[in-house]
Amino acid sequence: MGRLAGKTALITGAARGIGRAIALRFAAEGADLVLCDLNLEQLGAVAAEAESGGASTLIQRVDVAQRAELQDLVDAGVARFGTIDVLVNNAGVFFNAPFEQTTDEQFDRIMDINVRGVFLASQIVIRHWLEREIKGAIVNLASIGAAVAFVDSSAYCTTKGAVATLTRCIALEYGPRGIRANSMAPGIIDTPMLPSQEDNKNWANNRIPLRRLGQPEDVADLALFLACDESRYITGEMIFVDGGWMLD
Repeated sequence: MGRLAGKTALITGAARGIGRAIALRFAAEGADLVLCDLNLEQLGAVAAEAESGGASTLIQRVDVAQRAELQDLVDAGVARFGTIDVLVNNAGVFFNAPFEQTTDEQFDRIMDINVRGVFLASQIVIRHWLEREIKGAIVNLASIGAAVAFVDSSAYCTTKGAVATLTRCIALEYGPRGIRANSMAPGIIDTPMLPSQEDNKNWANNRIPLRRLGQPEDVADLALFLACDESRYITGEMIFVDGGWMLD
């Protein structure tokens, strides 16, 4: 307990799934939370659950593809808590489509949320850190799709490869200022984004070495490690949390 005591964490896409699990895990470890999502009703429920355990929260409806909305969120978080210490870029979207059938609109939207959103939030927060000489930590959501290809997922895999590369670039450029950046590469995680859940469970039982789907809490525990001082000498890494999928 208390591994993030005295810290403020900004988490995007925190209303459900992995983002919700990270928010509640951070709250349990003493962090104050700045949370955003497009679904303000579900986000409010996450904030209420975090506050029931003693955390302080600030929530806003934010489209992470919009710089002004993210800037307003960071400004509000700093005004409320004094600073932002940890940024978790979790907001993301997913769709399946054969490459030749992927539309311009689909490609632009997934790039906007999965890549532009990470770029904007990271840049805004890093500017805040540089102004105040804060040694902050960024945790980005990549995917095993950053390392392997999947049929009907070319756009999604492209975005996650971009996130992993952007993370490494940030780590290299700002390491001398004490800023760390790492990404997590989940495998199949049991969240509302997961299509064909029963098929995926059956697949996991036969394919994944640990013989189960991942849970949001599995990813949240890694996010906590990367956000806290226990990982103080780790930066620029993409860490798989996939039940051993990448072993084969």
